[in-house]
Amino acid sequence: MVEGRTHKPVVTRGICEVCNVCVHGCPAEAIPEFRREMESLRGAVYGGKKGRVAGKEKAGLPPCQEACPVDLKTSEYVHLISEGKFLEALDVIREELPFPGVIGRICHHPCQYSCVRQEAVDEAVSLCDLKRFVADYEVGRRETPVPAVGEDKGKKVAIVGGGPSGMACGLELRKAGYGVTIFEAGDRLGGMLCWGVPAFRLPRDVLEREVRLVERAGIEVRYDTRLGRDVSINDLRERFDAVYVGCGAEHGAKLGIENEDAAGVLTGVEFLKIANEGRQIEMGEKVVVVGGGNVAVDTALTAKRLGAREVRMICLEKPKEMPANQEEIEQAREEGVKISNGWGPKRIIAGKKQVAGVEFKRCKTVFDAEGRFSPVYNEKITKAFAADTVITAIGQAPAIEFLKDVEGLDLNAGGWIKADPETMETSVPGIFAGGDIVTGPGMAINAIADGKRAAQGIARYLG
Repeated sequence: MVEGRTHKPVVTRGICEVCNVCVHGCPAEAIPEFRREMESLRGAVYGGKKGRVAGKEKAGLPPCQEACPVDLKTSEYVHLISEGKFLEALDVIREELPFPGVIGRICHHPCQYSCVRQEAVDEAVSLCDLKRFVADYEVGRRETPVPAVGEDKGKKVAIVGGGPSGMACGLELRKAGYGVTIFEAGDRLGGMLCWGVPAFRLPRDVLEREVRLVERAGIEVRYDTRLGRDVSINDLRERFDAVYVGCGAEHGAKLGIENEDAAGVLTGVEFLKIANEGRQIEMGEKVVVVGGGNVAVDTALTAKRLGAREVRMICLEKPKEMPANQEEIEQAREEGVKISNGWGPKRIIAGKKQVAGVEFKRCKTVFDAEGRFSPVYNEKITKAFAADTVITAIGQAPAIEFLKDVEGLDLNAGGWIKADPETMETSVPGIFAGGDIVTGPGMAINAIADGKRAAQGIARYLG
């Protein structure tokens, strides 16, 4: 954009990517009558002829930024990278995202799917790879800067769970001047990033380098401290001014079919945790993975890399309905994982000592007319697959045993905590919750967004 002498922006049409940044940042945005001048870019935006903000009170952010759960200033850091200012770009990213090297490797990148360039020019800007690049560029050049800590507010917040949501919440609260203590059941920070994501997808040195920022920011971490065993929510409420529950969904969901407790049957989260801890797994030659999501893909690839001769993913969905990212599905196929679509598990076939296979029934449809999950089967069509190990990766469930003593805490039918979507406060004043324990299993970037939102809600509550 070239700045004109009037309130009307002068746009170089050949390079305009319809991101609305010029309109959003222009001082004339504060003058409503200018929005009705249809001959100007601003008028075209508000009239619905350009961009995606017709009918709104204010011009929207660029589509990529609107799509980002943590509201990253995409245009700003991409511009800095284009000028070779890599560390400056990284500083912009870290204003909203404390773990760019991690997210740059595992994010489902909704920003890229919303990039207008892929429609107007050629393909989406590789925003995920750019975050990864600048985070890796920093290594060996400088120590990761510690966020500035605000003036001490004299109040303390307890955070349950050292996963992405808990860490993000803690860092935001430290920047606001609150004392923060994280209670982590394991011996390291990261949560599902640590034991639920394979090392080939997220190298451990990258994760460890970025989570070190948490303790460097002055957050106390109590490791090997499990809620319900070592401490209770009520204990924390007495000792702290607010509590944030961000411990995720650590149990694998069950199929509820015959012989599911047979030897050799594991959930996806169990299997990945064993693999990430470096423990020995006797899988045999044939592995069947039940499920079609990202955890199922990670499980299948891990089994293949650990030496299983034949790994097969079997899921309800048709190929285009599978919830896993298309890139990950293609990677699985390239590495030799076989995928069978349109089958639902009927029963586990148990041998004398070990699982022998799984019998499936044909799935006719997965979703009803309104798009809700409601599989319909043809019970007469069945098929059995032999297996030495069966891994069920159909979802995760929350560990809610520690919540039984909290009076007045509202839960959803599945055991997930109910929380206000804006403040993340629960039905109990002073208790906040976010991440997987509220939404169910989701993406790390969404958990980080919940943690940041909760920190703002906690600050308002304490202020």
